Amino acid sequence: MENTEIWKFLAGLGFFLYGMNQLETVLKNTSGRSFKLFLKKNTQSLFKSIFGGAIVTGIVQSSSVVSLIVLAFVESGIITFRNALGVILGTNLGTTLDSWIVATIGFKLNILNYSLPVIAITAIGMFFFEKKKKLHNLLAIFFALGILFLGLGFIKEGGLALVKEFDLKAYAGLGTFAFVIIGFLLTTIIQSSSATIAIALTAIYTGILTLPSAAAVVIGSEVGTTIKILLWGMKGSAGKKRVAWGNFIYNIFTAGIALISLQWLIHFIENVLLINDPLIQLVFFQTSINTISIVLFIPFLNIFSKWLERKFTADNTHGYSYISKNLPLLPVLAPDSLKNEAKNLLVKTLQFNKNILCSESVAIEGLFENIKSFTRSSDSTEEEYKRLKQTEGDILGYYAAIQIKLFDKIEAELMMQYLDASRQSIIAAKSVKDIAHNSKEFAESSNDAKHQAGELIQEEWLAFDGFINSLLSEGNTHEFKNLLDSKLKEILTSEERQKSEVFAKLKNNQLNEVEASTLMNVYRELLLSKKSLLSALRNLEPESLNTSK
Repeated sequence: MENTEIWKFLAGLGFFLYGMNQLETVLKNTSGRSFKLFLKKNTQSLFKSIFGGAIVTGIVQSSSVVSLIVLAFVESGIITFRNALGVILGTNLGTTLDSWIVATIGFKLNILNYSLPVIAITAIGMFFFEKKKKLHNLLAIFFALGILFLGLGFIKEGGLALVKEFDLKAYAGLGTFAFVIIGFLLTTIIQSSSATIAIALTAIYTGILTLPSAAAVVIGSEVGTTIKILLWGMKGSAGKKRVAWGNFIYNIFTAGIALISLQWLIHFIENVLLINDPLIQLVFFQTSINTISIVLFIPFLNIFSKWLERKFTADNTHGYSYISKNLPLLPVLAPDSLKNEAKNLLVKTLQFNKNILCSESVAIEGLFENIKSFTRSSDSTEEEYKRLKQTEGDILGYYAAIQIKLFDKIEAELMMQYLDASRQSIIAAKSVKDIAHNSKEFAESSNDAKHQAGELIQEEWLAFDGFINSLLSEGNTHEFKNLLDSKLKEILTSEERQKSEVFAKLKNNQLNEVEASTLMNVYRELLLSKKSLLSALRNLEPESLNTSK
């Protein structure tokens, strides 16, 4: 055996992997916002998720990339866990498009004759048109395809030479499961099921493997491609772990179905459908097992998702910050990640303020919860405020870590809006923290005027808190901006009324000068807190930004 042929085969594998990687990178960066919006729009129901996963995987040419993005989507709260499983089901079907392209084009044409001119033209074009982004990206796509098919050509030529050196009888004793293991190990090592399928197609094309053996390699590749996702999801949130393990277990299920139906499917393909081309036979087998597994798995998806939710429960211990530990660094996910973290900070701020201003009401309304809370250690007001501040700092750190230059103008504006929402939440928290001692003083005061003022503050804050939470749960409704404007006018009017009442009570000797000054200061801080919370809520809604323009 000549070393040249071995190196040609390995070089072809390297070119193929490099081409796949470049194609994934370019397609992700060029699709950007539209890719993200397509996934978001098509993951709102189970069947949409399956369809969307298949389409996107077919376009991006990598189930691993889509699966990693789905993990990040779940981590960021963009899609539900159940629908994320639907996307995973769809990616398995979408990845078969690679196999059809390789089988119908890669082995039917002399692709070296076509790939070399494509590489030459696109490489030169990318050099001269580097500053023209759209043209450069288009050339980069065809360059990656050229490299991919160049690699496939080398794999095919190297395989044809290597087959002469193999004694097929020596491998006749290997059972089907041995080839499953080979497919699994090969895909785990090179982390590309497409490359493994290309090798299997080469093997069946050159006669190294029979259809059952090549099909077994394909079955192994289905599981091997999940290992990277499984490892990446190990250290994430509970939702991330659910998706990673769900992906792994589902692919084990697919492999099991494929093994059980292997002989039957091969008989059906050869004798019923009368497909004679071994390349098409193998690709049809791959498509069939993924379609069958989806159909069989859908009825059990709810049970499966509930089991995973029980298996991996949410961990509420976030260290000294509320921010998620594993925010995605993919630019395409950053705006939604920032929005979700800013929204989470707003929710925590509302709870922080409510705990300070409405302690008695909270205790009455949630007596059982408060009894349970005695068994747990609770942070002081200052410690809890520091935690909110640390969360804002982590959000700013995340913003600094992502590649800002990759965002368009709209995305950049949205992210600045979400950062400002975080800032407004902290301002709201600080205003209430600064009057925490006054709130307690009013509740315990023997002065009827001060005690009544404290009760009124609680009552009005509970109503305001309910208003903010209702808008948070409803999202950006048609009347969103009008409701915020109306509430702002209401709290400004209320503050003027409160000032008048303080002057009246001071005049009637119900309050002394120090008490009146304290109450005026409390009202001023409460107004600032409410205005900041309204501003934070307004900044969380992209439509409100566009409307104001």
